[in-house]
Amino acid sequence: MFNWWMPILTGVALLAVSIFLISMPAPAFVGLSILFGWLIFAIGGINLVFALSNRKGMEHWLWYLMIGLFEMILGGSLLLQPELSAQSLIIFTGMWLLFTAATRVSFSFILKKLGVRSWWWTLLSAILTIVLSFLVIINPLIGALTVVYLVAIPMFISGFMAILFGFQLRQFNSEFMM
Repeated sequence: MFNWWMPILTGVALLAVSIFLISMPAPAFVGLSILFGWLIFAIGGINLVFALSNRKGMEHWLWYLMIGLFEMILGGSLLLQPELSAQSLIIFTGMWLLFTAATRVSFSFILKKLGVRSWWWTLLSAILTIVLSFLVIINPLIGALTVVYLVAIPMFISGFMAILFGFQLRQFNSEFMM
């Protein structure tokens, strides 16, 4: 017997948070910027613990130690300077979009070489992503909204899918009990 209500509860929570993010983009972006700083700080701490706990068995543990210290200092700096965290998050998102677009350009030409007739759709999406990435980096408002929507939209989809999964489990439970 599966607890079908748990995915539904999770889905409702994800939907609620995603709707909040979309309806309140400014506070959502501030929260995401703070989360960005905490994540970098926490990852640094994890790398630090990893390095120290494996120093006897790992040859290059000092690199992990230095990376961990750097990440903790960077994360701490971002937490102490929220404006820097917000700008960093926007630039990080813009660069990530640019990297994604560059790989998509390359992939489109691979598709062309393989004889896929609709290869140009991939190229077109890459060009649009390149334009968006520059808009994200150049215009902070577009960057902040992009970051919020890049979190909110997948969260909304995940919430919807979790609710569907919960109802499928409920149906499975009722069929299983017969």
